[in-house]
Amino acid sequence: MLRKIFTMTAVAPLLLAGHVNATDVAGDQSGTWTLAGSPYHLVGDVRVPPGEILTIDSGVEIIALGHYKLTVDGGTLLAVGLPGAEILMTAEDTGQGWRGLRILAADDATLIGHCIIEYAKGTGGYPEVRGGGIYIQNCSPTVEYCLLRHNYSHNASYNGTGGGICTESSDALIQYNTIIDNIADSGGGVCTLEYGTPIVRANTIADNTAYYAGGGLYFGARSSPLIDRNIIESNHATGGWGGGGINSWTSFIYYSTYAVIRNNLIIHNTANDGGGLYCRYDKAVLINNTIAYNSATGSGGGIYALNYPAQAPDVRNTILWGNSAGSGKQVYLEGSTGSAITVTYCDVQGGWSGTGNINVNPNFADAPGEDFHIASGSPCIDAGTNYGVPRDMIVDLDGNPRFVDDPDTDDTGAGPPPIVDMGCYEYQVSEPCPADITGDDMVDVLDLLEVLGQWGGAGSADITGDGVVDVLDLLEVLGAWGPCR
Repeated sequence: MLRKIFTMTAVAPLLLAGHVNATDVAGDQSGTWTLAGSPYHLVGDVRVPPGEILTIDSGVEIIALGHYKLTVDGGTLLAVGLPGAEILMTAEDTGQGWRGLRILAADDATLIGHCIIEYAKGTGGYPEVRGGGIYIQNCSPTVEYCLLRHNYSHNASYNGTGGGICTESSDALIQYNTIIDNIADSGGGVCTLEYGTPIVRANTIADNTAYYAGGGLYFGARSSPLIDRNIIESNHATGGWGGGGINSWTSFIYYSTYAVIRNNLIIHNTANDGGGLYCRYDKAVLINNTIAYNSATGSGGGIYALNYPAQAPDVRNTILWGNSAGSGKQVYLEGSTGSAITVTYCDVQGGWSGTGNINVNPNFADAPGEDFHIASGSPCIDAGTNYGVPRDMIVDLDGNPRFVDDPDTDDTGAGPPPIVDMGCYEYQVSEPCPADITGDDMVDVLDLLEVLGQWGGAGSADITGDGVVDVLDLLEVLGAWGPCR
């Protein structure tokens, strides 16, 4: 599977060693939890009260000895680990679990970084069930570079939301995380609810499961999330409302709220309907996504749209290819409500009506090997529309520049050149690297040896083209030393 790898060292040595010299904590807490005091045992619920700050040092382990929670109740939490010295938050009894992080009306300076949050279980009635690993309400903290795994939000009424993370009335920034193997009724990995514009950026959201809707992500009424540059892979929605990768139900027709979904790779997700994406009475805007090789046992392998015409999702500069379903392999419109969708400047397998659309193999670099960059000669190069791209969308999924002109490809898209490509990856034109004599994309000692070996003659080491290999060519090699760009 295509994954951003979350690396860590031995994250739980004290769990295995028997918790020698642990610090028991419960009730109101502030100050600093230090590595010297680790592990910290939650022997009851912990609260960071209004106006107080709790700092947790890198490498600290927090182990709940019961179904307890760590709540930031109007205060500030600074839990910032380091690569290889992550903060671990877990449960001693992984079957029972713990109640996870509850960030409620906290100071927006709250930062959760380089943490491992696991085995948190949201159960019981609504709304307490919401949010497995992290629940954020009425505040806008940052959660970044974390691993959220094996968390859960479910009850008998299927009110559970956000197995990994749930936001409600929040503009939280959720970025560079690995969110895997979580379960919820809706939004196995991530859920956004109510008001606010949370940003979900550059995460890997994979192998999560929803019993109801949105295996990877679920967007509820009145939320307007920005979903940018994520890998959304191999998630599953087993319930009737589908959306293996994403289920978007922000209720645009009532609240004029909608999700913006851009620069994402949405692959290998499964559902009854809407393998990649289920737009449910929702006017989502999809820009420069690659939605490929998702599957639905019912309808809409790539996208399933259930709406009234005024709520039609808007899909631009997107590749829909290799998806499978009983009907509507790439796109399916539910007929009972007169559902509609606008698709322009997209590559849709089997074709779809709309300005600038094509039906040509996108020429992925290596789809079986899960490399979904578009390769040289792809019909998706310079084939999008610049007019459909927000001004702040200046990089692709890799963080490389958008709007790169390929001089070997005719412009078939719309707008002044350079014209944006279709899909989540922009084709990057290699700059000439004449000092790379050996052609290994590195200017190094091998190229230097070529110059010395051909000194005084004429040959491939004549970089300057003056008919002789000399000090000018040597200077070219030394000046370009390192990898070609």
